[in-house]
Amino acid sequence: MNDNAPRSGVQASNPNFGIRRICVICVICGCSLLVSCLRLDSFLFEPTRVEGEYFNPADMDSSWHVRWIIPDSLVEPVTLFGLDSNRVYGFFARRPADALGTASDAVTVIYNHGRGENINRYWGRVELLWEAGCSVFIYDYEGYGRSEGSLSGAACYADAEAALEYVLARRDVVDSLVVYYAWSLGSFMACHLAADIRTPHCLILENPTASASALAKEGAVLEIPGSFLVDADFDNEVRIPLVGCRTLILYGKRDDTAVPERNALVLLDKAIPSITTGYPVEGANHADLPEVMGYAEYERVVRAFIAGDSL
Repeated sequence: MNDNAPRSGVQASNPNFGIRRICVICVICGCSLLVSCLRLDSFLFEPTRVEGEYFNPADMDSSWHVRWIIPDSLVEPVTLFGLDSNRVYGFFARRPADALGTASDAVTVIYNHGRGENINRYWGRVELLWEAGCSVFIYDYEGYGRSEGSLSGAACYADAEAALEYVLARRDVVDSLVVYYAWSLGSFMACHLAADIRTPHCLILENPTASASALAKEGAVLEIPGSFLVDADFDNEVRIPLVGCRTLILYGKRDDTAVPERNALVLLDKAIPSITTGYPVEGANHADLPEVMGYAEYERVVRAFIAGDSL
């Protein structure tokens, strides 16, 4: 037999081989499409834009529990510059001048909001912290509200850093009494600031998320590593042990968005025990923790923790 002669061509003439090749190609393409569909970028961020001005009554939902208790004269619109000099919009709600001077009124909270809507949705939360005696600065991440730019983890981190720089530059802010507060997705920005940029007076996380991987397991059928699905460096499990300030983790025991066993409790386990306090709220879900606690109790807990008192 001539070893140099062409082979019999069984594979070429076997119709099953062609089918197998098509199947392999389809699987590869299908997996690529599936991964594209399952990317957490769209799951992480659910912004709405603001056309015109913030706080338009037509844009406000009654479920957001906005009470309009902060006088307009105490609310200052702010423009920051985030990633690639994109304009980032926020508001500083300051305490009245005649109330300044006590320890609680000297506190300034940087509020890092969740993944949905824009500042409008969180204004009721700003009111609670303002009512508890704090000045509050809230900002919209790039792509939210009126903020320019595109959604990304790098942009969110740049926005948070710009917010901190702005707050520290204010003459009416006591640098040593700046508090980072975060709800849900905002916990990534607050932990980034606390672990990587500047230690705050204290850190308060409400229904935080452990990592992008944890979000993948909450939101996807397939357990694909979160780092494969999202470009953002969102990993509170790595950062929380590096946070060197007193930390309060508030979480609803019925939270089915950031399930405590895979999020809040994981962070409590990894945080420095001597400076970290967990505060479970019976019956609370992801979005209703202050309401379930009751506003008076919520404000009491926030005040006490900021002051360093027992809860």
